Amino acid sequence: MAPGPLGRSVAARLSRLMRGSAALAAMRLGGAGFGFAAQALLARIVGAEDLGLFYAATSLAIFAGLVAAQGYPQIAPRFAVRYRDEARQDLFAAFVTRSVRDGLGAALAFGALIAAASLFWPGLPPQTRACGVIAGLMVVATTALTTFTNLAGALRLFGLCYVPEGIVRPACFLLLVAGLGLAMPGASGAVVTGLFAGLTGLIAVVQFRLMRRHLPAWRRPRRAERRLARRWRAEARSLVLLSLYTNIFADLGILCVAPFLPPAEVAVFGLCLKLALLVGYVVQVTQQMAVPDFAEARQAGDLTAMRRIVRRAMRLPTAATLAALAVVLLAGEPLLGLFGPEFRQGVPVLAILIGSQLLRALAGPSAHLLTLTGAQGLNARLCVAALTVLVLANLALTPAFGVVGAALAVLASYAAWILGTAVTLRRLGEIRTDVLALWPARMAAA
Repeated sequence: MAPGPLGRSVAARLSRLMRGSAALAAMRLGGAGFGFAAQALLARIVGAEDLGLFYAATSLAIFAGLVAAQGYPQIAPRFAVRYRDEARQDLFAAFVTRSVRDGLGAALAFGALIAAASLFWPGLPPQTRACGVIAGLMVVATTALTTFTNLAGALRLFGLCYVPEGIVRPACFLLLVAGLGLAMPGASGAVVTGLFAGLTGLIAVVQFRLMRRHLPAWRRPRRAERRLARRWRAEARSLVLLSLYTNIFADLGILCVAPFLPPAEVAVFGLCLKLALLVGYVVQVTQQMAVPDFAEARQAGDLTAMRRIVRRAMRLPTAATLAALAVVLLAGEPLLGLFGPEFRQGVPVLAILIGSQLLRALAGPSAHLLTLTGAQGLNARLCVAALTVLVLANLALTPAFGVVGAALAVLASYAAWILGTAVTLRRLGEIRTDVLALWPARMAAA
């Protein structure tokens, strides 16, 4: 039987969605590939010590930029949709004005503080001082990118949301690094940091100019809107720590170890963490793809279907992380040696960090299930607890065990997050999605 008009309409929409999702996934994988190539070239050009300075400086700028945005990017989709759907362009204009003004004002303050501290802190090596100053100057650009990227997503301008940071910046940076290697072999970490900061600033300006015609005109907020702004601030700022843990984990991890390790070891840890999170991308995407089916099965109360979907979402990530772990154990030294001889020591670090992604795979889509229950406050508190574990574990382990201790701190943080999520799901009366809970259920069904 041929499908009717409604069926053809649904099929057409599904086809467009799949094409868009496929393009987005391909773009993100391409951007990750460009980023990987840029890291390999950088390690060869500047060496481990200067690469560590570059990692620390750029992570500091990204961290400060996200904090300066104050959570407005995370609430932008909800309020933008509400005000535009209700034809309240005045409130939408007030929201955009407030988020941009508060974010860029905080960015200027944070950036000036970082630059001044780097400039006047006694005893800093010249390269560290220069990288810190550049990081401070970069904060405004990272805040602008965070703010306008999320506003673009809220307005369904997905090209402006994903393309600038997702593919353009890593591709351009790879070209710049390749050119730098030809023009200035042995360039310093400060030069590379300045190059990255300049590129980030340029992309932020271009994105803003492209976004400008889609945004309302700036204007002074009215008294009623100023009262509403207190609600925006309260809701936004409660999401900052959640966003830190879920959105910029690599940068957060690097910042946590930077005070305890010399720059060369920061580079080893940072590179291994970035490689592990490339494997973790398979875990993230596979679990996200299972969410719609899982939500339908949960709505229908079909526990058998829910467990089947969870097992399906667990197979590929588990296989991928186990395969990556096997590659590291069998050929980790020559693999990391591609980045330079200093990185060969990172084999146990990379193995532990990939093990943390295996833990995520075996936990199943537990965080997504918690989101489906509407327990956003609990989810945020779990992320805050996991962030606290990350900081405390670094304080305890990194000074004593170096890069291996830093990797164990990451593993401990993920373990705390996953365990806390499993306990919370059980208390809410939801099914658990981890392998330890699913295996007895499958044995009983058999």
